Amino acid sequence: MNPEATDTHSADPFDGVRDLVRRRAPGLVGRLHLRAVPAAASGASGGAASGGAASGAAAPGVEHVTVSTSDDELILEAGSASAASVGLARALETFIDADLSWDGPPVIEAVAPLPETDPQRFETSLRTRYHLNPVTFGYSMAFWGWEQWERHIDWMALHGVTTPLNLVGHDAVLVRMLGDLGMEHDDARRFVGGNAFLPWTTMGITHDLGAALTDDALASRARLGQRIAQRERELGMTVVLPGFGGQLPEALIGSDRTIEWQGWQNSLADPGDPLFAEAAASLHRHQRELLGTDHHYAVDPYIESLPPTTSPDDLAAHAGAIYDAMHAADPEAVWILQGWPFHYRAGYWTEERVRSLLSRVPEDRLVLLDLWGEYAPMWHSTGEMYGRRWLWCLAHNFGGRFGVFGDLASLGTDLAELRHAAADSTRGRLEGFGITSEALENNAVVYELATRALWSPMPSVDRWRESFVARRYGTRSAVALEVWDLLSRTLYGPGRTRATPSPLIARPWTRALPFATQRLAGEALPDADGPPSANVDAENDQDMLRALPALARAARDLTSLLRHPEHTEALEHDAVQIALHVAAQSARAPLRAMVAAAEAGDGAGLRREARRLEALILGADRVAATRPEHLVGRWIADARRGAGSDPDLADALERDARSLISVWGEQDSGLHDYSARHWSGSLTDLHLARWRAWADWLAVGAEDPTAAPDPETLHHEIRRLEEDWRGSTAPYPVSPNGDPAEQIQQLLDLAEHELARLVPDEPSRE
Repeated sequence: MNPEATDTHSADPFDGVRDLVRRRAPGLVGRLHLRAVPAAASGASGGAASGGAASGAAAPGVEHVTVSTSDDELILEAGSASAASVGLARALETFIDADLSWDGPPVIEAVAPLPETDPQRFETSLRTRYHLNPVTFGYSMAFWGWEQWERHIDWMALHGVTTPLNLVGHDAVLVRMLGDLGMEHDDARRFVGGNAFLPWTTMGITHDLGAALTDDALASRARLGQRIAQRERELGMTVVLPGFGGQLPEALIGSDRTIEWQGWQNSLADPGDPLFAEAAASLHRHQRELLGTDHHYAVDPYIESLPPTTSPDDLAAHAGAIYDAMHAADPEAVWILQGWPFHYRAGYWTEERVRSLLSRVPEDRLVLLDLWGEYAPMWHSTGEMYGRRWLWCLAHNFGGRFGVFGDLASLGTDLAELRHAAADSTRGRLEGFGITSEALENNAVVYELATRALWSPMPSVDRWRESFVARRYGTRSAVALEVWDLLSRTLYGPGRTRATPSPLIARPWTRALPFATQRLAGEALPDADGPPSANVDAENDQDMLRALPALARAARDLTSLLRHPEHTEALEHDAVQIALHVAAQSARAPLRAMVAAAEAGDGAGLRREARRLEALILGADRVAATRPEHLVGRWIADARRGAGSDPDLADALERDARSLISVWGEQDSGLHDYSARHWSGSLTDLHLARWRAWADWLAVGAEDPTAAPDPETLHHEIRRLEEDWRGSTAPYPVSPNGDPAEQIQQLLDLAEHELARLVPDEPSRE
């Protein structure tokens, strides 16, 4: 692309869709007919479910596509490239039974003749469909190359994304900006840090964290960012790029105004300081040269930090300076602002302060994200997001840590209500929907349902789920449907908007089990004696415990389908996920028994229970080893690849990759295990190693009542294990190994033995 171009959209808006077909469904090349139909030409209202050909004037703001076939040709009549891509997705699902989820096949077989069908129109009034949380560029995308990005951009297109965020290449922009402000080049590279932690540096809450990228690595990242933005624009998307929030190095502006986050002190330029406007102008200039612009900028000046003021006027001045600098660089600028601080720091963000913050930004130049709509929606308690333009967003996944969950029924209801509200203007200035999950690549069903339920006509969730399972597994097996009937009442049942925490990846820290003091997902850290582990939401959930025996049987049922040679990768993935969930929860039995044995002075019993816990973790590691997405070696290899031929940078990037899923930042930052995974390699060498240390420490007091274990002894050993693991460069496999069906069965044998002790002996509610 021409990096200085600000408009790289094709003259034919559907050229990108045709290229999408060549990549994903080449059998349709030559059989696809695309026609642009402006919204004013046809249509019904955006809130109504309409099937077949529609006539009459469309309601303003309705996105639409009509899908039909004739003489083995697929005909898509759409108002935009995004709508056409959605029409393509509906056709692939309906006529070819294609699984379009992010863990579905990369290429769809579409060579069979297409059936003759009447036209069917799909539409939505949720015209802006945002995608990506800044931190997704760390927890999932930190080390992606073009192949992974290309696959996901295609997923975005087929799922109707119109407005994706892009941070890739922003590290190069920041280094150039700091150089313009007089900072030495090497100091600027160190301040910006590595791509694993770029999201938090972009939001101004970390600095000097992770590998200092070489000039070659920065240039490579800039080229990748250009390629991402170009492809997204080819598919009709509006690319959102970062803006400037005022955070600069202390060496440039001093420490008179600072914000704090997890131990990092971050300096803020005074809104009236000429350096504020100078920095913003430099950032926008370099970003435009590298990545062009679609005039939308994400800026989050206080994402989880308290402002250095309680004055509403000061808040207004800061936000006004952000917008003024943005507008000076781009008169068409629109600010995208996460509403997350207003929830996360609700005690500070009174209505007066929020309205003051927003007061100097024009009404049509700001879009607020109601970031955690499925669990803690803000719109109904804030006057429809303070009367501003806003998007209802699905957060769902915190940190990318293991969790099988999602409230499917409520999600379907929420999206239906949102469609009607947007059409009827009954929720203020609601303009769309966003996927703002902190990580991707799991719980595909949640994202497939959410992106489908944006469009009417929408079948009932139960009917949709049946068709989803058939496409995903390539069969309408009664066994598969029965498993998903259970899942829809348990892991994906009513109220399941939070993950059931995994004990396997919890951080042992005291004599008691660590669950009670864990960080709540999306909430501030509780006060505790020492940094708690950050991966567990609550000690346990009785309903979820009672569901475990039925879920174990369901995992066995899915595993039986793996014996069929034509089984899909997605079936394998799901069987592994459910088995790992059951095994992880069953670990509560030996963990509780270890604590009881320690209290009773039963050293032999404690050691026996520790061996049972170890068997579970080793079994879970063997199951994880059968799937590529569960290999820590793959994550590390992707990180090292970003260094090119520089071995020192490769080692530094590997440390960052290991850090993000373990200690995170520093030992005193309190984010330990926030992004912990059920990955083969780290399960044994990090998490099992910590549990072994805990067992040995507990055994000191159990085996010798006169020797009370010193907590600091345990803390020192846990810290040592974590630092040794993240500093290691010992290699891990990058290819799956083992028969998933066999390993799942062996793991479930171990887990069910523990469930007999864990689950109350009472009738199941499933």
